[in-house]
Amino acid sequence: MPLYPFGWMTAAGLFFLFIFSIVIASPVVVNGHFAKSGNNDDAEIAIKVLFGLYRFRVKVPVIKFLGDSVQLKEQVSSTKTGINTWKQFNEEINADDVARAIDRLKDVLEMTRNLTGWARQTLTKVKMTEWKWNTSVGTGDAMWTAMTTGFVWSVKTGVIGILSQMVKLKAEPQMAVSPNYEQPYFSTEWSCSAKIRFGHAVLAGLKLFIRMRKGKRKKGGGGRMWQNLLFKV
Repeated sequence: MPLYPFGWMTAAGLFFLFIFSIVIASPVVVNGHFAKSGNNDDAEIAIKVLFGLYRFRVKVPVIKFLGDSVQLKEQVSSTKTGINTWKQFNEEINADDVARAIDRLKDVLEMTRNLTGWARQTLTKVKMTEWKWNTSVGTGDAMWTAMTTGFVWSVKTGVIGILSQMVKLKAEPQMAVSPNYEQPYFSTEWSCSAKIRFGHAVLAGLKLFIRMRKGKRKKGGGGRMWQNLLFKV
């Protein structure tokens, strides 16, 4: 009796196993960028999944401080298997919005079992492949400019020290602080690139879901709290 069906099944199984291995090992790439110079601000975060088959980008080209509130102009775009969607939002965030967001975050920490432990464990799988942070600062006074420059350097090295304990640094961080002795001035530009394997990201998501379910059974409302944090901040 010919064994062709069994051979085709074996070949198909090996093919799907090969594809599955590639997908699991593929990287989720996250790129972030922020720049501020005078009154001009720009922030952006972009995520690429499955070799670019899915892309998500949030860009904030306008950040205006209006007394006790901050006005944001957001541009959100996503690409799924060649289909592009684009939306633009204008919103204003005040002190009450920030306070409500902090309260929701506290509730989520209480409702989700060992959320900080999950975050630390997940970050150990993240590889930082690029970190650039250039700053220019001036106060109008030579002595205060020099002191401010040293303070900014201390902040940057402190951030890198904490970051190196949380993620894997695969490239040497590039940082610079330039003093401007002529006039009061501040500008900064930061960019980074990080990646995590798709399989690790999926596993982290499953672990988070399990922790959410356990927290929901114990205290109730865990899932609703997450929805409020993600969609109603």
